[in-house]
Amino acid sequence: MYKILLTFLIFGVFQCDKQEVNAEKGMAGEWRYVGTFNHTTDYTCYVCSDFDYEKSLYRLTFNDDKSYTAKINLLIGKGEYITSIENSENDQISGTFENLNLQILNKPYETEADSKFQWMFMEANNFVLSINYNGHGYDELILGSNNNEYLLFVRK
Repeated sequence: MYKILLTFLIFGVFQCDKQEVNAEKGMAGEWRYVGTFNHTTDYTCYVCSDFDYEKSLYRLTFNDDKSYTAKINLLIGKGEYITSIENSENDQISGTFENLNLQILNKPYETEADSKFQWMFMEANNFVLSINYNGHGYDELILGSNNNEYLLFVRK
């Protein structure tokens, strides 16, 4: 009887030893905008000669505490977000994303492209986070919505 009880206890302790996946920790850090892509388009050539990591006009920095800062060309902003994980496989996590608020802290000149980026970022409701998924040397973050387009970011 005690052997059976001891076996269940040991099995239970090792069963609880599963590593917890945390989207906020995976997303933490500075992400640079690559472009807006359509779900029917293959974006794997974004590391082509026309993409320059250092010249990216849009940057998001996600923090572990579910807050972020944003540099949208000349605009500077901050906000909060929440995520929930739907799928976690190897080096890829996906789930829901909700941008709770985006506060613009300054009011410089805003281009049409800046406005579109803000709108798409606010509308994003899902994410895919890939760690060096395509072997390009970058981690990838896709923020998508129910429309056909999504925002692609990379992190070194």
